[in-house]
Amino acid sequence: MKTLVLLSSGVSWSTIGEAERREELKEMPRISPFVRTLNGEVLNEQFLKSAPKRRQIVYARVPVSLAQVMEAYAVRKRYDAVVSWAEHLGIPFAGLLKATGAHTPHVTIFSWISKWKKAVLLKRVISHIDKMILMSTAQRNFATDVLGISPSRIALLRWPVDLQFWRPEPGAGSMICSAGREMRDYGTLIDAVRGLEIPCHIAEGGQLQMEKNDLGAKAIREAGSLPQHITVGRKSFPELRQLYAQSRFLVMPLLPTDTDNGNTSMLEAMAMRKPVICSRVSGQRDVVQEGKTGLFVPPGDPRALRNAIQFLWDNPEITERMGKDARAYVERYHDFDNWTTDVRNVVESVTGKHERERKVETDSAELIASSTHEES
Repeated sequence: MKTLVLLSSGVSWSTIGEAERREELKEMPRISPFVRTLNGEVLNEQFLKSAPKRRQIVYARVPVSLAQVMEAYAVRKRYDAVVSWAEHLGIPFAGLLKATGAHTPHVTIFSWISKWKKAVLLKRVISHIDKMILMSTAQRNFATDVLGISPSRIALLRWPVDLQFWRPEPGAGSMICSAGREMRDYGTLIDAVRGLEIPCHIAEGGQLQMEKNDLGAKAIREAGSLPQHITVGRKSFPELRQLYAQSRFLVMPLLPTDTDNGNTSMLEAMAMRKPVICSRVSGQRDVVQEGKTGLFVPPGDPRALRNAIQFLWDNPEITERMGKDARAYVERYHDFDNWTTDVRNVVESVTGKHERERKVETDSAELIASSTHEES
């Protein structure tokens, strides 16, 4: 099996060889085993440079994601399957397949399909997505109950975390932290921590450099002058790992959302034996175990968040026990290597189904041709 893998642009490596080198140096979590297990070729900006000149001229005039989709369609017959990781890649590619009547085995990995525009488009093109991998119970329920997508088209997996990169390390436990960008309620966090004497760093911003309405950054700007014990700044992967190590626990303040924003950061911290405090929003239901691996607080409530922070800070034995349970939980349910195998199994089931359907069509055509010949 050979696959074409569509990943969002803006990652910090251009080739899988470069990714492997950086992984070996512990500069980033692993991604190469995912690509290698799928026997995949990544369609990124570097891949686009190998396209024929006439297509490169077109690609230079359109957004990178659209160029990726167009190139994937152009080269799709070289591969047994296309795996698209992100809605802005998978939905347009499925639409292009549908518009042209093409039937390429297509597996998508989506995280937030309940946004109205995405949902409308997805419902129209789901016929050309053989299997949609979702990693949120809330999003799976939306797909089946609201969009009416057959459960047979959905594979519910758990968010992965690289347990080799995000591992327990010695740390002073002299601070707390938060991280990430999407749907973050940093305004509430700042209000909660402002009156405490607990150092807190907000690692605002993700690893992908994408233009978007960043509500978390806006909240930080609107918070005005920050006290000295609250700091803000983007972190590289090794710096973020060090930040988790130095922190007693992670705080994940979220705006109301029906998807599992914050999972990546929470699983990274949990893998490093850190519990989490998370806003109780409708989309967050699959990771935090109340009182065991972390605590929930009402969203947008700085007093409740302040009380939860103070409680864990004042009870280090409870925090340590929760951290141990958090690491054990992600080892059991969220291991990156197990997830990679699960994705490969999904892709193989899709390619196998297509192969069986082609065989049936071929056999039927041969039977009809044979019958016609005998009659003549």
